[in-house]
Amino acid sequence: MHINKWQRKSLQVLGVLAFILLLIFYFSISTIDTTPYFETTYYKNTIQKMDSAIQDIKVSKGELFTGFASVNITPTIVQNHADSQKGEFNAIKMAGYGNGQIAKRIHDSIFAKAIAIDVAGQQVVFISADLVIIPELVVSKVAENLKGTIRRDQLFFGATHTHSSIGNCIPGFVGESFEGEFQPAVVEWLGQKITQLIINVLKDKKPSKFSSGHIKVPNLIRNRIIGNTGRLNDKLDLISFVQNNGRKAVIGIYGAHATTIGTWNDAFSADYPGYFQKRLEADTIDLALFFAGTVGSHSNKGDGEKYKKAQYIGETLADSAKTVIQTMSYDSVISISRITSELETPKLQAVYISDRLRLSPFIGQKLMYDMGPIYLQGLKLNNFIWIAMPYELSGEYGIDLKNALELEGYTSALTSFNGQYLGYIVPQKYYYFNTYEARLMGWYGPSMGDYLMELNYKMSNALTDKRL
Repeated sequence: MHINKWQRKSLQVLGVLAFILLLIFYFSISTIDTTPYFETTYYKNTIQKMDSAIQDIKVSKGELFTGFASVNITPTIVQNHADSQKGEFNAIKMAGYGNGQIAKRIHDSIFAKAIAIDVAGQQVVFISADLVIIPELVVSKVAENLKGTIRRDQLFFGATHTHSSIGNCIPGFVGESFEGEFQPAVVEWLGQKITQLIINVLKDKKPSKFSSGHIKVPNLIRNRIIGNTGRLNDKLDLISFVQNNGRKAVIGIYGAHATTIGTWNDAFSADYPGYFQKRLEADTIDLALFFAGTVGSHSNKGDGEKYKKAQYIGETLADSAKTVIQTMSYDSVISISRITSELETPKLQAVYISDRLRLSPFIGQKLMYDMGPIYLQGLKLNNFIWIAMPYELSGEYGIDLKNALELEGYTSALTSFNGQYLGYIVPQKYYYFNTYEARLMGWYGPSMGDYLMELNYKMSNALTDKRL
């Protein structure tokens, strides 16, 4: 077969192109890092930072003061000129579903709420919002606004994890895939609203009493990775504060995803956590908050469809909460201690190629926005332990730590979305299982869960002076 000059040239060009494509492919992927995490630099650095934070623990004991506050954060959608300072926007993408809709109306208003506590001058503020997560850029804006008033390490953030709320707050390919096109004006507005919320709650502090407890609610939660055979964290954790003037506030923490309302929806809604809060506030509770717990492997279940299902779950949870609240005994003298420690992460191992291959960390990082320091926070109030985490922890992990604490006489809460987001943290046994949680949202390799759980245990040990 005779090959002429032009055919030869074409083959050469094709060969060069094929070689370039192979090089691009070679440098765009990497094998999964299976190095034992406790031999890595990021682990050693994190342990060193946590040891330093533990040495600086301050224990305060005295009379409890608390403040309560709430702010409506429902945006107004307008057709013409929008004034973001007034919460007016032309379009808001509802966050959480990659194929979710632009909000067109309001089914139920969404809120940010806070409780401030003060014991002998040691202050902490709990903040939860009807959002899918608490975006880091919003937290940074709040921390900057409050300089000289309260520090970031005194703020414990959380979200209800409703997927029918405000998006447009996270830059980068991944952030915009789940939240829609990044809009700095939305971040600025939310930051201002939450800043004012915290200022208001700090002004409201009054002598108070505190209690905590939990109740198992297994009929509203399921293991969404492996079904009925999977383990569950089915505890509804409750924290109650009563000001001496009679005003009451309750925080509920539960591990079922707030996804009863799907991609068909085009209206703002707090999902079942909204119904939980409204049910309590319609009774004897002046302020009810909800924090997403160990939602990394758990979904919801219940009667009804769409909003009826959300109502059933939320109101059933609230009724369960009431049975615990009615039997609580309260303390006015509180011992408080807290830890805030910075953690380092392994290199990104995101975007599935094959069981052994992922997109290279360099390329993967280009899809994400650059995070600042990543914080893990812990708090002890008498016999109650709270760990606030910047990720979605699996209930299968969480139940072991909660049971260990309970055996030592402690109630506890493990909450997600503390101002940053590291994806889903599920047990290593699921890492190679073809699931959304591990394959798409497990961004840091098979050892990430065991690594973070060691940190959770270490922080709990320091707060309780036990070896769990």
